[in-house]
Amino acid sequence: MLAETSQAVHKDLAQNECAFWLIQNNAEALRWRLALIDSAQSSIDLQTFIWSNDEAGRLVASRLILAAHRGVRIRLLVDDIIKEWGDENVALMARISNIELRHFNPGRIRKGMLQRALQMSLQFKKLNRRMHNKQMIVDGHWVIIGGRNIGNSYFGLATKYNNRDLDLLLTGAIVPKMGDYFDVYWNAKATYPGEALSESLSEKKQKALQKKFDEKLKKDREFFSRMFIPFDPIDWRFRFRGLVSRRKTKGTAKILQDSPDVEGDRGARLLDQIVQKGLVVNQQLCMISPYLIPTESLFSFIKETTAKGCDVSILVPALDSNNHTMAHSHYQKYREKLMDVGVQLYEFSGEPSEAIRKESDTDPIRADFISLHTKAFVLDRDKVFLGSLNLDPRSININTEHLLFIHSPALAEEMLAMFNTLSSPENAWKIKRNKEGDIIWVSDKEERTSQPSLGLWQRWSCFFWRWVPIENQL
Repeated sequence: MLAETSQAVHKDLAQNECAFWLIQNNAEALRWRLALIDSAQSSIDLQTFIWSNDEAGRLVASRLILAAHRGVRIRLLVDDIIKEWGDENVALMARISNIELRHFNPGRIRKGMLQRALQMSLQFKKLNRRMHNKQMIVDGHWVIIGGRNIGNSYFGLATKYNNRDLDLLLTGAIVPKMGDYFDVYWNAKATYPGEALSESLSEKKQKALQKKFDEKLKKDREFFSRMFIPFDPIDWRFRFRGLVSRRKTKGTAKILQDSPDVEGDRGARLLDQIVQKGLVVNQQLCMISPYLIPTESLFSFIKETTAKGCDVSILVPALDSNNHTMAHSHYQKYREKLMDVGVQLYEFSGEPSEAIRKESDTDPIRADFISLHTKAFVLDRDKVFLGSLNLDPRSININTEHLLFIHSPALAEEMLAMFNTLSSPENAWKIKRNKEGDIIWVSDKEERTSQPSLGLWQRWSCFFWRWVPIENQL
């Protein structure tokens, strides 16, 4: 079915073109992942930074297991830094027929907080490099790439906060190359087979872990019964038939990614690769990033761009929309500097409009606040960068990242419309100066002289972390 749908979509594509559909709605992002997994016939390659052991994480895992049982070859590549599942659960998953699971850059010491802290201090440069890439390639025909990890907050299922995020569903000429690039990571020296993480896993222990997982799935079934997310596999042909007739955007794409090497020469960084392509901004640059701490080279680029007379607009989270107070504390040091060089700066509100709420929360869930997690860049109304890259030192200098570089005026237009919606007065604060030259936050509801926050504790944390010299690690 996936191959046939892809062929139907390709009928009006040029040989080097792709078809794209933006996925902004969180519930839709989960449905599309389930639709692709349930419909897969030959292969699934999934790469992610975070895979949470929550309702969403277990649902995706259970559907992958069922796909493996019907003969689909599955390769899962997960970063090792956040180990919610534990090594034994990873080993159990990796031992299922047709599933291969590898961890990226794991430390040799697996237990003991003090032992692991010592290991990190002795091998800091190596272990500090994490794989932040996120994509799923199905049957060699379809790809989802973007900012979402696997967990409740990325699919509107969390109660503390849900992310406003962005994925791209695509098919076309770039997919084989994306598969090749996945293989580069899969075969890298830094990857480690999941089943080896717990080689002494006894049959008794395996049964106990499986029983615990099944018991959690029973509770998860009740959880998902309240919403239009199918807990069991269904026939998704109606969705793919609709995709053929649904409006798509067309364009050409190239994949850019960092080297997976964690030791020695790590190759050209992602931003260096962009520079090497000779890309320049001639009129307009719009950027959305959940974390903005400009490196020296990035700030120079922004300054040079505005000096040429180009419009530069940036949307980041306000303090009350940021799930990473530590990062925000160092961003705010650059707020006035960015304004001084001519940047139009917006901060996304943790309490956006109901329209944005409906796309971010999956009914009947309503989170305490909405966090901005979108990573997207539009140049001159015809070029788009979309992937895992944040505008902070960790993404730019430390972690591995990847981006799709897309030439498509139609997709750029869609993303500019998205930017305008997210940065509008009902969804974001416009950062301005008052007559005295002080920073103010302006929305359609009020004008503030202090930044919006989730409370006194967050304000205090933001003040504290600002003075801790960790900016180059954020």
